[in-house]
Amino acid sequence: MYRKLFLSITLVLTLVFCFTYTFAANEVRDAVNGVRSFVGGAENVVEDAAKDVSNASKNITGGIEDGAQEGTNDVTRDMNSSRDSMMGESTNNGGEYTATRTSTTDTGSFLGMNSTAWTWLILAIVAVAIVALVWYYSMRLAENNYDDRNND
Repeated sequence: MYRKLFLSITLVLTLVFCFTYTFAANEVRDAVNGVRSFVGGAENVVEDAAKDVSNASKNITGGIEDGAQEGTNDVTRDMNSSRDSMMGESTNNGGEYTATRTSTTDTGSFLGMNSTAWTWLILAIVAVAIVALVWYYSMRLAENNYDDRNND
C-alpha cells in the first residue's frame, strides 16, 4: 500500500517538474510590460518637472542678476554725476559746491530742560527703582530667613 502511494506521488512530481508549460505566462508578461511602461512614464513626468523647476529657477536668478546689475549701473552713474557736479564740471550753481546746514538749532524745551536732560532724568529714575526693588527683595529674603530661625 505504501509502495503504491510512494510510486504515485513520485510519478506526479516527476510529471509536474518535467513540463514547463504555464497557463498564465502571457498574462504575467503583459502585466510586467504594463508596469514597465507605467514606471517609464512616471520617470518622464518627474524628469520633465525637475527640468521645468530648474529652468524656472535659472530664469528667476537671471532676472535678479540683471536687476542688480542695472541698480549697480544706476548708482555708478549717479555717483559720477554727483562727483562731476561737485568738481564744477556741471552747470548747476555755476560749478560751485554749496551745502546747506541741516543740524537743528531748535531751543524747544519742556520745563526748562532739553531732550538730553529729560533722557538722563528718566534713566536715573529707572536706576533708582531697580536698586530699590533689589534692596526690597533682599530685605524680605533676609526677614524670611530670620523668621525661620526663630521657629526652630
